[in-house]
Amino acid sequence: MQTKFLTREEYHEQKWDKKVFLENDCPFCDKELQKWHTIWEWKYWYILHNTSPYSWNEKHIMACPYKHLKYSIELEENHFLELKEIYKFVKEFFWNENYFSFTRESMANRSVEHLHIHFLAWKLQWKYLRKMLQNQGFPIEQELKI
Repeated sequence: MQTKFLTREEYHEQKWDKKVFLENDCPFCDKELQKWHTIWEWKYWYILHNTSPYSWNEKHIMACPYKHLKYSIELEENHFLELKEIYKFVKEFFWNENYFSFTRESMANRSVEHLHIHFLAWKLQWKYLRKMLQNQGFPIEQELKI
């Protein structure tokens, strides 16, 4: 089954005006829901396509621990040991493309309470990246100079 990608607007409409998915209704804890776009599984983590990607394509993936954790400070030793495997997979996934990753540690503007790491191909335009970061709650005031 092929993953259907949603625009950010479609994603927010689909949330039924819900601000944050908590542990009791967490989409990342629902293995049946995630199985259609999971691309890598290990003992403590899995990697999936973001169905509402910032990049509007399959080049936005996320790593999620199976255990419902809110913040990276809650990660256990086994999670950290497996991160090496995650980064190997991500490097192979993006192959020769530039990419970046980020994890938001505050709950401000997060739509899912479950900890996850974003990996995106570096094809975003700076203007869009700036807007995305501002919409996610990052206080960017200065001009970006590249």
